[in-house]
Amino acid sequence: MDLLTQGFLTQGLLIFVIFALVTVPLLLWLAGWRPMILESQRRQARLNNQSMRILSSAVEQSQSGVIIADCAGVIDYVNPRYTQITGYSKDDAVGRVAELLNNEELTDVNNISLQEALLLGASWETFMVSKRKNGEHFWQQVTVSPINDDLGALSHIVLNIEDISDRVETQAQMEKLAFYDPLTGLENRRLFRDRLEQGLRHLRRSKKPMALLFLDLDQFKRINDTLGHDAGDELLCTVAQRLRDCVREEDIVARLGGDEFTILLANITSPDDAGLVARKILRALIEPIALSTQEVTVSCSIGITVAPEDSMNASVLMRNADLAMYRAKDQGRNNFQYFTDDMNIESLARMSLENELRIAVSNEDFVVHFQPQIDMVGGRICGYEALVRWRHEQVDVISPDRFIPIAEETGLIIQVGEIVLRQACLQLRAMQTAGITDQTIAVNLSARQFRDRNLVQMVRRVLSETGLAPQWLELEITESMLMDNIDQAISILSELKALGVAIAIDDFGTGYSSLSYLTQLPVDKLKVDRSFVSNLPDSPRHTAITTAIIAMAQRLNLQVVAEGVETEPQASFLTEHQCNILQGFLFCHPVSADDLPAQMTRMESRFSTDKAPALAVVTH
Repeated sequence: MDLLTQGFLTQGLLIFVIFALVTVPLLLWLAGWRPMILESQRRQARLNNQSMRILSSAVEQSQSGVIIADCAGVIDYVNPRYTQITGYSKDDAVGRVAELLNNEELTDVNNISLQEALLLGASWETFMVSKRKNGEHFWQQVTVSPINDDLGALSHIVLNIEDISDRVETQAQMEKLAFYDPLTGLENRRLFRDRLEQGLRHLRRSKKPMALLFLDLDQFKRINDTLGHDAGDELLCTVAQRLRDCVREEDIVARLGGDEFTILLANITSPDDAGLVARKILRALIEPIALSTQEVTVSCSIGITVAPEDSMNASVLMRNADLAMYRAKDQGRNNFQYFTDDMNIESLARMSLENELRIAVSNEDFVVHFQPQIDMVGGRICGYEALVRWRHEQVDVISPDRFIPIAEETGLIIQVGEIVLRQACLQLRAMQTAGITDQTIAVNLSARQFRDRNLVQMVRRVLSETGLAPQWLELEITESMLMDNIDQAISILSELKALGVAIAIDDFGTGYSSLSYLTQLPVDKLKVDRSFVSNLPDSPRHTAITTAIIAMAQRLNLQVVAEGVETEPQASFLTEHQCNILQGFLFCHPVSADDLPAQMTRMESRFSTDKAPALAVVTH
């Protein structure tokens, strides 16, 4: 063997050895790991199968309906919950095209259509009304998710459906509680204010005027107190329906609270349109209303304001309509009034007067004037009526006609009434100390005072503080105050009578018919109203009413006082018919405590020439 051949063999042997040394261990290593690799693959397959089973079970048992469709929208699968929600079985659904996928009008909260979302490969969600197999409608929340293949192309579409009907119903009920009046079903103040703001925005674009009507029922409190709150609720519901019937479908009717309603008339052609609606409402409401207990008749007062003529501000419009409504009440009720600029002026003046009145109450800037009551049989002064005046630093004295209504509305009448009662009791007590012991003092109670739960306690306290015996104090109430709530009135009057004070009914014959209750009322005196006295003795009607009141009082053993006596014929007629206590300008105007002594001297001299020419009077 030559050297060349020997070299090749040696080299080949070396390569074989090296290959064997490398390959054999590798083969042995691979042979040892192959079972492990196979086991891993089997384990992964089991895991995948388990995941698929879990996923399949989750989809099957999901509380949401699941639809799987191919890229063309043909349904491949629906889960059991889908059939429960919709009523459609698996056989009904599979193989059909999911109609939702072909609805191009549906958009999500971002205004993206379902088709646009699928093209973008994004999920999509919306809320919609659908129909079950039995025809019943329900609310559903739908989520759509695209499934792409390995190349990024749309492969399948998964739809997730939830029945949210209960949630929507609950939300609707909550909104109803938040925005609607639970009694009448009308919009409430909160929603109406929002509608008004929307109407103003629309008006800016359309340039068509709109009108706001503010409506308040007349004498609703009397009906509510007399017949009960259930009857009052019935009345309000009937009124609400009649108001709806008086306006167009697009008009808005709301209840602000109590017996206050508002109406928004949009797109009117002229302000006169609002007047036509107001007249229609007045006619509708004046028709008798049959309640469960009895039939009643109610009227209303309506204030009207127009935008943009009066304002383009919602708050200003609400205030304007309110002012116009109060003007309607001042004009006798059961009518309507348009807002005018002078109402604003009056409102500002009233607000200023109210602020000054609060200061006056704090400073007790009130004085009491006294008007004598004359006993025509004895020819003497038998008592006085206390009449309040406001001592104002700029206008000297303000009459009660100007400030008493404001005091009544604001509740300041409670403090004013106590100031008057105290001053009146102090004055009479000072006169008693001076030797005048046979005269009474009459003090008027307002409606607000009469309803005040602390009234009896206040009267008791003032009597105690001033030292005046209760039998010399007479409290005057009006007939209408009694009829607001007759049972409550009897209870309050009984408590006052228990103190020892006398009770008189003022302006008798001008209120509601209380003759049937008169025998139940613990009263001592009736005062014939000046409206009857002023027409005596020429008016047959007023003479008949006056003589009837006198005769009735005598039968009930009550004293009778005629107020507003200004002429000798009036005085003669009244005394001829046994009304022996008279009060009025014929004898004396109301005078201050300082001027009272001179007036008493003049009057006593006039009535009796055989008595002392004067009576001493001491002021507190």
